[in-house]
Amino acid sequence: MIHSQPSLKIQSYSLLSASRWTVVLSIALATADNFADPDLWMHILTGQTILRTGHIPRFDTYSYSAAGMPWHNHEWLAQVVLAVSYAHLGVFGLKLLKLLCASITILALAIGISATRASSRIQRLTLILTAVALATQMQFRPQLFTFMMLSVVMTVVAIEVYRGGAMLWPLIPMFALWANLHGGCTIGLGAMIIAVAVLFIQGLGDADRKTSARRLGLVTLGCAGATILNPFAVGLWTGVAHSVSDPLIGQIVNDWVPLPRTLLNLWRESRPELLQDVALLLLFGGFIAAVAMAPDPGDAALIAVATIFIGGAFYAARNIALAVIALAIPLARHATLALESPPAIKVGHANPPQPAVSNELPPALLAISALLVALVGGTFSNRLKTWKPVPTGAVAFMERHGLHGNILNQYEWGEYLVWHSGNDSRVFIDGRCELVYPDRLIRQYATFFFGMEGADGVLDAFPHDFVLIGPHTKGYEVVRKDGRWHLLYSDATAALFARTALPVEAPTGGKLADSYFP
Repeated sequence: MIHSQPSLKIQSYSLLSASRWTVVLSIALATADNFADPDLWMHILTGQTILRTGHIPRFDTYSYSAAGMPWHNHEWLAQVVLAVSYAHLGVFGLKLLKLLCASITILALAIGISATRASSRIQRLTLILTAVALATQMQFRPQLFTFMMLSVVMTVVAIEVYRGGAMLWPLIPMFALWANLHGGCTIGLGAMIIAVAVLFIQGLGDADRKTSARRLGLVTLGCAGATILNPFAVGLWTGVAHSVSDPLIGQIVNDWVPLPRTLLNLWRESRPELLQDVALLLLFGGFIAAVAMAPDPGDAALIAVATIFIGGAFYAARNIALAVIALAIPLARHATLALESPPAIKVGHANPPQPAVSNELPPALLAISALLVALVGGTFSNRLKTWKPVPTGAVAFMERHGLHGNILNQYEWGEYLVWHSGNDSRVFIDGRCELVYPDRLIRQYATFFFGMEGADGVLDAFPHDFVLIGPHTKGYEVVRKDGRWHLLYSDATAALFARTALPVEAPTGGKLADSYFP
C-alpha cells in the first residue's frame, strides 16, 4: 500500500528487537502504582459467588435501598478471573494478573509504535511516558482487560494504516471475549468505527484507503455482532449507554469527574499528587503540538480516534487511560515528522529500510531500573494498600459489640462493608452505582452526603439502623445535629451513628492509618 506523503529516511528500528529492556522497564513503570480500588471487594466477592453457584447474580441482595433491583453485571467474567487469582495466590495472584494485562498492553503499544517507523529515541520516550501515564490507571479492576484489548485494537488498526494487509479477523473472537470481561468493548468498537469512517472518506480519492476501509469495516461489523455473545445480549449496550450518559455519577464517583476539575482539586488539596499527571500532560500537549507542527493526513484515522478519546478524558477522568493508549502510536510518528531532520516517514512506503542507529541506555542499567521500580512499587509484595483509608476501626467496633443492620454508608465504603459484614448487614449504596441503583437513590445519596436541602429527609425516608460517614463531610454534620442519632464511635476516618445509644464511650481523634486489602 503506497501513499503520497512527505518522505523521510525510513528506519527499521523495532522496540521489541532492539530495545527489549526499554519495554521491560515500561512494563515495570506501568505496574508500579498498586492500591486496592474501592470496587475490588465486590469484584472478588461476586466472582466467588459465580464460581460457587454457577450462576451470574441478576438481582441485588447486598443493599436495603435497592433490594431486588436488576443488576446488569457486564464484568462477570473479569470478576471470576480476579476471584480465581485471589483464591490461589492471594494478593500476589492479583498482582500477577495485573502484570499480565499490563505486559500485553505495553507489548502491543510497542509493536504499534514501531510500525510508525518513528526514530528510535522518540519510540523509546513515547513508550516510557505512556507507561508512566498509565500507572495510576492500571489497578485491580475489570478495566485492565479493556486497556489490554484496546491496545491490541489500536495496534492492528495502525498496522493497517501504516503498512496495509493487517490480520484483522482475530479481532472478532477477541471482542466476543471482551464483551464478557468488561463493557469497555464498546469503546474499542467506537475506535474502529471512527477509523473506518475516516478511511472511507480518504478512500474517495485513494483506492488503497478504500480497500482498507472496506476490510476494516467488515471486521468491525463482525466485532459488533460478537459483542452480543454475552449473558445480557443487547443489554450490555444499554447498560453502558446509561453509565456514560448518567449526569448524577459525576457527583459521587471520582472517576467520572471532568479532568480539568480533577486537576484543580489536586492543586487545591494535594499538590504532590499532581506530579503523577506530568507524563499525562506531556503526552496530551505533545500530541497536539506534534500534529499541529506536522499535520500529515497519512494516519488521519488514528489522529481522529486519539482526538476524540482525548476529548473523552476531559469529559471524565476515567477515560484518561483510553486517551493515552489511543494517542501513543500517532504521537510517535508525528513527533518524528516534526522534530527529526531531514523529515522522513512515508505511510506504506515500500523502499528497503535503512538500519536505525540506537542510542539506548546500557541494558544492565535499564534492567536494574526495572527491578528497582518493581521493588519500590510493591509488585512482588503480598500486601495491597487501599486507595484511601477504609473504616477498619468502625467495623471492628461493630463486630465487638455485635452490631448489624442497615447502614447508611459513605459511597466508597459500600463494598468494603459488604465484604466484612457478610449477611448480617445491608448497605445503602456501593460502587455498583448505576448498574443497580436507580437515579432517584443516587440523587438522594448525593443530597445527604453533600448536606444539601432535603438531607434530613433522607434520614427519615429509609429504615437506617446506622450511619457510617467520614467526620469531615457535610453528611456528618447533618447526622450530628439530629438529636435522634447517637454517636457510637469516631476516629480520623469514620464516625458511626445509631438510632439507639450504647453504654460505651465513643473514642475520638486518632491519626489516619494505612489500611490494606482485604
